[in-house]
Amino acid sequence: MNYGIYKYARNSSWQCLIDCQTFQLPIKVVQIAACYDIVCRKSNKLDLCSAAGEIRKENGEICIFTDESQTAERRRFTIMHELGHYLLGHLGDMPLSRSEHDCNSEEEQAADKFAADVLMPACVLWGLNIQTPEEIAKLCNVSMQAATIRAERMKVLYQRNKFLLHPLERQVYVQFSEFIQNHKH
Repeated sequence: MNYGIYKYARNSSWQCLIDCQTFQLPIKVVQIAACYDIVCRKSNKLDLCSAAGEIRKENGEICIFTDESQTAERRRFTIMHELGHYLLGHLGDMPLSRSEHDCNSEEEQAADKFAADVLMPACVLWGLNIQTPEEIAKLCNVSMQAATIRAERMKVLYQRNKFLLHPLERQVYVQFSEFIQNHKH
């Protein structure tokens, strides 16, 4: 993924956590969507144009639909992924509809990056010294697949040891400081 797109998705995730005054894990995804006046609904898989979820305008409301047959952890990721499309400006003009997805497109990768960073903020995991997929999955209420990918990324971040360099990341860390102090290993 283009580094500029990566940074924009990362910074947008921090701004989302700040704007929605989020200060504990697991993230309350429906409340975060509501901060942007977006309603979350479960749907029969046959109604959805994409595999796991979509965002569209319905009866004057912007709605994120998730496949009710998916696990709660998967639906949580899907909600943040679709919110990522919305906040990152991928949807273009109304009416909202995302029916054609190229899983390898930069927009899809950016939406995944946004979702992962909101659900599993690296600076919070670092503050708690969380390192294994099992710890991440339990703390963040995400799937083992998402937690494993995040744990791999955290290994790189721990090696670089460049946490809290960006002002938004520092603000997220401060916002979660009480949670971190109460949940340290």
